[in-house]
Amino acid sequence: MESNLSRRQFLRLVGGAAGVAALAACAPQTAPQAGGETAMSQEKIVIRYAGLDGMGARVEQFMLPWVEENGYELERGAFGQQELTDKIMQSVATDTYLADIFQFPSNARADVISAGALQQIPDLVLEAIDFDDVLPGIVNTLSWEGNVYALPYDGDIHYSSFRKDLFADEDINSRFKDTYGYDLSPENGAETWEQWRNICEFFTGWDWNGNGEEDDFGAACMTKRGDTLWWGFNSRATAYAKHPEDPAYFIDLDSGEARVNNPGFVRALTEWTEEMQNWTPPGGTNFTYGDSLNAMNGGRVVQTYNWDAVTSATAPETSIIQGKQGYNILPGSHEVWNSKTGEWDYFEAPSHAPFHAFGGWVIAVSSQVDDLAYDAVWGFVTHLTKPESGLKFVTDLTGASPYRFSQMEAVDEFANGPLQLGEEVATDYLNAARETLDHANAVTDQAFGGWVQYRDALELGVSQALANELSPQDALDEVAAAFNEVSERMGGLQRQAELYARTLGM
Repeated sequence: MESNLSRRQFLRLVGGAAGVAALAACAPQTAPQAGGETAMSQEKIVIRYAGLDGMGARVEQFMLPWVEENGYELERGAFGQQELTDKIMQSVATDTYLADIFQFPSNARADVISAGALQQIPDLVLEAIDFDDVLPGIVNTLSWEGNVYALPYDGDIHYSSFRKDLFADEDINSRFKDTYGYDLSPENGAETWEQWRNICEFFTGWDWNGNGEEDDFGAACMTKRGDTLWWGFNSRATAYAKHPEDPAYFIDLDSGEARVNNPGFVRALTEWTEEMQNWTPPGGTNFTYGDSLNAMNGGRVVQTYNWDAVTSATAPETSIIQGKQGYNILPGSHEVWNSKTGEWDYFEAPSHAPFHAFGGWVIAVSSQVDDLAYDAVWGFVTHLTKPESGLKFVTDLTGASPYRFSQMEAVDEFANGPLQLGEEVATDYLNAARETLDHANAVTDQAFGGWVQYRDALELGVSQALANELSPQDALDEVAAAFNEVSERMGGLQRQAELYARTLGM
């Protein structure tokens, strides 16, 4: 669709002092047609928004005053996490209208953008939301081939979350050191996956939470197929399988061949299977995202990794660990598989490869927006994603994570705003976010074409290993074969390697 949003119309919708100043400096060359706004105002404008059930409800609550002030109506479609991705992909495949605005998973961007489902973001909008303030790692999730097709809403990455209070306990630390020969770190948690495993084992099977029962465990992770297993496993695998001198992780950039059955991935799945079978609460090999959060926030485990550890840990109705949590980047490894040489490389300092898991929910405008709603839709997404709005979302109980330079400096808002983290926890959290997003060896989530098919293949194989239906090597051999089949269907291994390079900014 051609952009018919004039600068005057846009600034009228966005409003504010900045808009007034820009309007004065950049007056349109031609006046609007007489009676245009009057004619438009005679028909009720409805903005249709498709988003996650929980996050979408918060967007609706936040945006309703703006919607009502402008005389519009808002209709919201509510979907589950994987359901929403599938609905968007179905609408793309069948060329059917779903909504004016998508709350859009950034790692499906290759499929959605290449299918022409989204409109490119106008420069006017990028200026209005101060796009230069958005962190480079997040800008990559909003872009395709140098053009921006989505707006930032959430900086989803995986953090390591741990019980800082327990790791600082002198008696617990003394017992741990007697067993493993080193101190627990209340500042950093597990620095390596070997330390993670030690902590898992040590804290399993005794009453460290003081509830009178020996039903306490070391960890809980996202392990359920069809929920969030893709992210749970990849966060466990990156430190072993992502070499600092090789930008590729999922597939080889030269051949396009899948890498998911190499020794790095196999070691990760072998260890993870042991951890989830022995050192997690009952059912730990089939935990949803919510199950892992509940185990951590309910005081049954001492460590996890996920997105929403901060928001959920502060909610008094669901958490007993407020102020007791610590945060860091994901654990690293002294040994990393080198896919180029076919050998393990040893690093004196642990090599970290933090996973930009999912990459965040973003806001995108459909290419099928009706002309009548066009101006209103762009006004809506601009108001929703401007800096003031963004700070509101990431410092409230929304599940959204920081994604701007300015948000990384907003310690007071995180410490004393609705989240009530306190300065120490807020500082730990923002440092972990900054280090993850800025890390030179960070792993960008899969975002080349066909990601849903890759996701389903990997989740099937890993779940079979967790259930002892296949060995880790056999399971990942099947996943690798399925990956290559998907790549062939999507245009060939070499074509997928080229698209992968683009998602990496190469």
